[in-house]
Order: sequence, then C-alpha cells, then structure tokens
Amino acid sequence: MRPNRKNIKALLIAVHYGAPQPTLELLRCLSQMKHLSDFHILIVNNGVAAYSGAELREAVPWLPSAELFEPTRNLGYFGAARASLDHFLAGNEMLPDWVVVCNHDVLIQDQDFFSKLFSQDPMAAGVIAPRIQTLPGRVDQNPFMRRRPGWLRWAGLRLSFSSYGVAAVCDWLSRQKRAASSYWFARRAHSSPMSSSSRESIYAPHGAFFIFSRRYFEAGGYLDSNLFLYGEEISVAEICRSLRLPVVYEPSLCVLHNEHHSTGHGISRFTYECQRDALRYVASRYLSGAGGPIESGTEPQALMFLRK
Repeated sequence: MRPNRKNIKALLIAVHYGAPQPTLELLRCLSQMKHLSDFHILIVNNGVAAYSGAELREAVPWLPSAELFEPTRNLGYFGAARASLDHFLAGNEMLPDWVVVCNHDVLIQDQDFFSKLFSQDPMAAGVIAPRIQTLPGRVDQNPFMRRRPGWLRWAGLRLSFSSYGVAAVCDWLSRQKRAASSYWFARRAHSSPMSSSSRESIYAPHGAFFIFSRRYFEAGGYLDSNLFLYGEEISVAEICRSLRLPVVYEPSLCVLHNEHHSTGHGISRFTYECQRDALRYVASRYLSGAGGPIESGTEPQALMFLRK
C-alpha cells in the first residue's frame, strides 16, 4: 500500500546504485527519526543488479513512510531525482516545505535531524547545505565552495580533466591531501575541543546531500537532469545565483558520508568521462552567460503543478 503523502513537511529522495547495504543502513537510520510521519521517503533504484532490487523491494515496505521508485533505466543522479520528484507530485500536488536529494551512502544518526530542519524557515533560503562528515575521518565536505570559481580555478579544472592519465594523477594527489587533512583533523579534535562552525552564506553545497526549500522550486529552480553524474553543485549554485536565492551552510544539521560506497576508490575511466562531460556542460551552460533558471520547453513537472 502506498503511504499517505498528504500534508507532509519534507520529501527525502535517496538515489540508490550498486550494492543494497548502504541504502538499507540509511533506511535503518530513517526509521529511528523523530517526526517520521511528517516526511516521505522515496528510494530510487538506479541499480542494474537484480539482487539489489529484490532486497530493496523486501525492505522498503517495512517503513510506513517509504516508497520504492524503479525507473526502467539508469537515469543518473539528478535525472533519477527529478523523475522521482515528478512521480511524487503526480500523486500529491502540494510541494512540501523541504525536498532532500541525497546519495544512498549517507547516514543520519541525529534523531532530531528533521526536528531541526522543520525549525528552519523554508522561505529564508533556496538551498541548505548541512554538515557532511566523511567516514572514517569526519572531515566536513561543506562548504563545498564558499565563493564562485574564477578563471584560474576553471583553468586548473580543465587541465585536470584534459586526459585520463592527468585526471588519475590529480585524483591520487587529491586523495592524499584529504587523507592528510583527515589525520590532522582527528589529532586536533583529540587534543583540544574544537569550536563548532557557524551558519554562513556560501556559493555551492556538496552534492551528497542537498536540502531544497519550497522557495527554490516556487522561484523557478529545478533539478538539471542533463547532468548524469557530477556537476550538480555548480548547477544548483548557479540556479540559486540567477534567482537571487541564498545558499546557506547550516552545521546544526549533520549527516555522515561513506563516499566510496558509490564511486569506489580511485578514478575509473567511466568516472573520469562523467566528470569531464559534467565540467564541459556546466561551463557552457551556466558559466558562459548562456545559463538561466529555466530553458524553454524543459520546465519540470514540479513547476507545472505549482502553476496550475
């Protein structure tokens, strides 16, 4: 039986791919949340393994507020999220205050997470970026970008993805840097208590866990399904920028991220090609002056419902 989706305050869309265990762990966390009846969970199965779908179809019905959505093909991250949002609105034309789009390899261990989210004003921000701590290092992945990248940073990114060999070397160096940061962060936290970060306005949130406000969609924001994988951070940042919507880092909202569950260790040729294509797309679509909040003829169903 499909859960009652009327008058909910939040919709959480988790895009699943690969082995089922991370998604099952996320469902276990969500089952322990306060205000469980006030939010709806959509698990989008982008996986191709039959056993993965079977395990999810068995597990999801045990959570009354959860639903499994299975596209006929892998739609990518934002493609799957957009299709599932349209699916949700087809049965419930009232957009909730908050729409969360996240990877399946995140954990929410704070049972008051949604209590804290519901205390936020959905009209005060376009997107909220929570504290996203990597496992095992607990390094915060937000703010993803405090400022809009300048030409020098874009030149460096283009160079990094000029070939697979260059990208592999840059990825290895980046992983060494993150490992060192994780080590020193853990030592500093152990030796002395660290002051918590404060709420601030930023340019771009990390893509593992987006919190979109109702205001984002009402103002004309959307999920760009032209991005198969990667590049979502710049897309969301530029849409908010064009619509003059604040992107806010809110460290009181905290999630954990097992990032290698989705992408693995090291950069594969497939991952490289996805990142390269995403970089080219966001540079031409959003940073060349051609971008805007909505392209003609591609208005998502989410906005069509709002304008009925």
